[in-house]
Parts: sequence; structure tokens; C-alpha cells
Amino acid sequence: MILLIGYGFWGKNLARNFGHSLTAVYDLDYRKAEECKRLYPWIRAYEGGDDLDSILKNSDIKAVAIATRADTHFEIAKLCLSYNKDLWIEKPVTTNLKDINELIKLQKQNVVFVDHTFCYHPAVLGMKEVDIGKPLYYDSTRISLGQFQTDVDVVLDLAIHDLSIIDFLYPELELDERHIIKHNHITTKSNQAIIDLKFKNKLPGSHRAFTAHIHANWVSPVKKRRILLTGSEKSVIYDDIDIDKLKIYDTGNIGTDYNINQLGDINIPKINTTEALRNGYLHFSDCIRTRVQPRTNLQRARKILSWVL
Repeated sequence: MILLIGYGFWGKNLARNFGHSLTAVYDLDYRKAEECKRLYPWIRAYEGGDDLDSILKNSDIKAVAIATRADTHFEIAKLCLSYNKDLWIEKPVTTNLKDINELIKLQKQNVVFVDHTFCYHPAVLGMKEVDIGKPLYYDSTRISLGQFQTDVDVVLDLAIHDLSIIDFLYPELELDERHIIKHNHITTKSNQAIIDLKFKNKLPGSHRAFTAHIHANWVSPVKKRRILLTGSEKSVIYDDIDIDKLKIYDTGNIGTDYNINQLGDINIPKINTTEALRNGYLHFSDCIRTRVQPRTNLQRARKILSWVL
């Protein structure tokens, strides 16, 4: 049912989760295509010498998963839509707004899933269930040493995870102001970025604008994946490196001196261990069956890209 285009670092994770729904794999490197065939002997392996147009004419292929370089997504997706295929596209769906706008025009009734993986992560799903009171701010540190990308910068590689999480938590947000500082230390793509976003006061029960601060970095000697979401009643910390992924803090009581003079309890909920990609694949399959658009669709992907492009 599914043709996987690109059997690289992330394509291997997709193949593992697609299982027997995987019909075929296509990669410019025949060795990668053959490697996938050895692991999943029921599939058909195609390599760069094969004509992608001819492959897409196969009526047994109902959907295509695109796990290639981000700067190739648009042309491949446009071709797949011309053959009326449903799509799974890795993030970022495109590297500019012009291309994603064109894909939206071409989409018609096709199901298009954009793989913003963290929107299917059990910890993020848990964050969404917490009533934090009036949302105040989102603060994220997403840093590590590498992997350096050549097709996108650190914003579209790392910070985009936080943008998708923010939009998932509060889909009604509208951007008001943005300040982005980027820097290149090693490659031609920005490998460090600090993003400050201020959103219009659209959140229910909130009297102030919601803000987000994101630090993304490929040149850090340590790896950190930590999110702090704070509201008037509770704060939630999601630390992807910690064994206890999610911690919920009561904000405490604000005294007459306007200081928090009594800290509340800490709750560490149990988070299920289902892989986020598995959750995403199940959602994608259900959307194909019911013919509804996924939670992470082209329109939502365009919105978050507009925050930083």
C-alpha cells in the first residue's frame, strides 16, 4: 500500500513502523534499497535507475511516504499528487511558503500527513491534558552537537518541533511579533538560533499575550531537549532526556506582596512508552480509512512555517 521514497536515517524508522503496509521502497542509492529489501522481503525495491513516474502508475501503491532531503519534498510531492496518491511527508514539508501553498492547491481530496512527530509523542499528548490555568509562556532548549544538515538550517530542523508542539497545544494562536537571531559557526546553514515569539491574546481565560522562547543549536557540547510550559495554576516540564519525561508543578500561592510564598506539589505522571512514530502511523492509517485530514496537515504546517519564514 505504501511506497517509501528515501531509505536514509529517518526512512529506516518509517519502514520499521509501517511494517506490512510497506509495499515498496525507492532510493537513488541501490544499496539502500536492497538493504531495505533484505529486512522487509515482502517489498519491492527500486533504485535511482528506475523511473519514478512508472512506479507511481502502479495502482497497488495507494500512499507515498517522502523521507528525502527537505529541498526535494516539493517536486516529489507534486508528482505524487498528480497520480492521486495520499502522502506522508517528513518535516519540514517544504523550505518556503510558496511551495507549500502550491501543494495545498494541488491536494484536492488527498490525505496529506506532515510528520511533526512530537504531536504524537505520549509526553506531549500528556501536556495537552494538563489544565495549567491561564497560559503564560513556553520556553524550550533543543541543543546538541550535530547532526549538521545541508538542506535546512537549525530552525527548520530542530526548532520546528517546538513550533508544531505550540500549535498542537494552542491551535487558535495568531502570531503578533517575532524576533529571530541566527548564526553560522561551521556550515553555510545557520546552526544556532534564538527565537522569540509573541502571540495575540486569543487564548481562553487569558488576559495577556502568550509568548514562546526557543533556543535551537547544533554546536552544543551537551544534548538537551527540555520544554517548560507555564500557566497561572501549573507548570509542566517535559525533559526528553530524563527518565521521568513529564513533571507537573503547582504554581503556588501569590501573596499580598506579589511574591509566590508557598510552592505547591509536584506530580510525575506515568507516560506510556508507545513510540511517537507508531502513534503517527496509526493516525495516518485511520485518516486514509475515514478520508479526513490528519492532525498535522498542510494547513497547520503552513501556519507554523509562516511564524519563522
